[in-house]
Amino acid sequence: MNENDHDAARVALVSGGSRGIGAAVTTALTQRGCRVGCTYRTRREDAEKLAADAPEQVLPIRFDLHDDTTALTAVERVVSHWGHLDSLVLNAGQWSGGRLVETDPDAWWSVIETNLRGTVALARAALPHLVHGTSPSIVLVSSVVGLIGHAGDTAYAGAKSAMIGFGRSLAKEVARDGIRVNVLAPGFVTTDMTDAVPVSARRRIERETVLGRFGTVEEIAKAAVFLSEDATFCTGSVLTVDGGWAL
Repeated sequence: MNENDHDAARVALVSGGSRGIGAAVTTALTQRGCRVGCTYRTRREDAEKLAADAPEQVLPIRFDLHDDTTALTAVERVVSHWGHLDSLVLNAGQWSGGRLVETDPDAWWSVIETNLRGTVALARAALPHLVHGTSPSIVLVSSVVGLIGHAGDTAYAGAKSAMIGFGRSLAKEVARDGIRVNVLAPGFVTTDMTDAVPVSARRRIERETVLGRFGTVEEIAKAAVFLSEDATFCTGSVLTVDGGWAL
């Protein structure tokens, strides 16, 4: 990459970018020539492996969903390292299931706060820089359960539904600044999180999915990159990538 290419390359920040869907998004963006700030909370080695695979394109950054100050630090590190910020992919989150009456109230609210607080904090920190970006965009990774609900997931579905409302409202707020905001709603995807799903439940989900299987992180990443980089006339959109589970 020569100096002119370096200056012209798009810069993205991907939260939760070191594992699962986030790692796939980080990789897909680097394959497009982007430079990516890749956040992690505890698994630094995963982020560093991505950086080793693309040393001039991936910058590992620690980010804690529970600590608003790390959001500002993460954005500032990307901007100071590469000079600007063009896109933000808000992927970091936490799943914790359980029926409402069986879930401790503090644990229930923790899921809501964990999924929303970090999302809002990173968006707030990034907006002053995205205003100066090239074709700037924000992608929020929600979930199909935020659209249609799922028994035993009231906290997670509530948080992901709130992300959709937040994203669509933010799209109206920042359109005048040229910033696009879209929401991705994946279905069930094979990750270390869904590895814990019992076999019987997995088979039921596969039967309920039109395409008859779980998705892959690479398939979700393609959709995230589309919204981030290519969907230049889309804002406030909610793109469902669930193999037909919600039909």
